[in-house]
Amino acid sequence: MNRREFIKKTALIGASGLMLPAARLYGAVDGGYTGRLLIQLQVNGGWDVSSYCDPKGNQPGEPAITHWSEAGDIQQAGNIPFAPFANNAFLFEKYHRDMLVINGVDLQTNSHETGTTHNWSGRVAEGYPTLTAMFAAKNAPEQPLSYINFGGHAQTAGLIRHSRLDNIDALKEIIRPESIGDDTLRNADDLARIRAAAQARLERQLDNVYLTPRKMNNMSAYQQALNSRSSLAKLTNYLPSQSDIIEYQQVNMETDSDLQRQIQLTIAAFDSGLASASDLYTGGYDTHSNHDLLHEGLFTHLNESIDLLWSLAEAANIADRLTVVIGSEISRTPYYNADNGKDHWPIGSVIVMEKSPSWGNRVIGSTDEAQNAHNINPGTMEQDDAGGTHIYPKHVHKALRRHLGLENTFVDQDFKFLGAEDFDFFG
Repeated sequence: MNRREFIKKTALIGASGLMLPAARLYGAVDGGYTGRLLIQLQVNGGWDVSSYCDPKGNQPGEPAITHWSEAGDIQQAGNIPFAPFANNAFLFEKYHRDMLVINGVDLQTNSHETGTTHNWSGRVAEGYPTLTAMFAAKNAPEQPLSYINFGGHAQTAGLIRHSRLDNIDALKEIIRPESIGDDTLRNADDLARIRAAAQARLERQLDNVYLTPRKMNNMSAYQQALNSRSSLAKLTNYLPSQSDIIEYQQVNMETDSDLQRQIQLTIAAFDSGLASASDLYTGGYDTHSNHDLLHEGLFTHLNESIDLLWSLAEAANIADRLTVVIGSEISRTPYYNADNGKDHWPIGSVIVMEKSPSWGNRVIGSTDEAQNAHNINPGTMEQDDAGGTHIYPKHVHKALRRHLGLENTFVDQDFKFLGAEDFDFFG
């Protein structure tokens, strides 16, 4: 076996020292992916679940927890209570059958950084991969855009590389470097000769016995990325036209967002069969002042974006393959500060959505009137102050791994939650 063949058959050594096939780590040309799909929607800054999916009314003699409850009552869609704030009624009335709300999730921190790691990996300490990285590495490692990330937490733990699709024009230039817009700069024969020369040069470099292991792996990844170009080219058939692309939207006086453009690109990549998992990212939720005014616009935009996501998924006939996980790294305090804002709070919520699931239209977990988490019995899923436990991100991740078919596979074996109780959220 020569050096180049060895590189093609091996890849980076992971945290456990396990050698994995190179296709587990880098994209390669193959047939389109047609399996299950996963989206994590990272709501950055700390959303206020007391004005969303864990609604709280004011209590006599206590500081106000929400201003909307001074004139309105908690509403309910099916079995899911929600706050009559922003356009929440639109989302929950339309999608309550498709969602599971997990309340009282204890993030064990008021820190953005620690909360981000904990919520999106299941562990406070760094080193565990995101659910999306694990999902892509197991289900579609051969696809060039298998794991897409638009920002936020994107730890891969060496399982796979993530791709960014922030700039559609730049992506088209990568796919068709011989063109600028509709103008072709080089003919097909010239381009073929250039690519053949570049490939020959790369192969000579791969045969260099003095390459370091890091350079070997980087060049191997580069070679496989070049091989993926023909597969990537078909993405242009699924991308929205320039006139249909949703640009940045003004959400409130402080925040603009490209979340809906992220959704457009994700659904296009899913529809093309080139991707299996995506991290969406939206920010602006760290509302230490003018909380209600800012959060109203943020939740309105979030709800409209979730609706767009499912509408585009339906139009692409992939909605029945899709799981969506929505959460934030922290929550907001159950009271207002002197600037009419809310500060950091460690007890939050997670929403999981699928199309008409058997476990939909449910709420698991709860908090008291001051937004302190109750202990929940893992067996009964009911409040159990004596024999239960707080729900932590590890419980959510463990259940999602099982639900998504990741548990006890090669992507899970080095990243288990040892000793974590089993919550059968999806039973």
